Amino acid sequence: MHSTPKTLVLISLAVATAQAFAGPDWDVINRGRTAAAQHPAATSSTSASQAAMLARCDAMMKQMDSQSTGGGSPMGPSESK
Repeated sequence: MHSTPKTLVLISLAVATAQAFAGPDWDVINRGRTAAAQHPAATSSTSASQAAMLARCDAMMKQMDSQSTGGGSPMGPSESK
């Protein structure tokens, strides 16, 4: 019974030591750096499309606001009573 826990501990230490000596995976690190370098370019195109969408939304809201003030109630003539 005493040898089973010792064996498990030694196997665990061997696995941890082997992983420590293996070192970092530089291919994965370099791919991550490349992806991070490309990320700001994608963000700027996304923010440009968001700005265009917000401009269209503002124009639609102004158009709806001008129609509602010109026509009376925004609910319509039958619902406003």
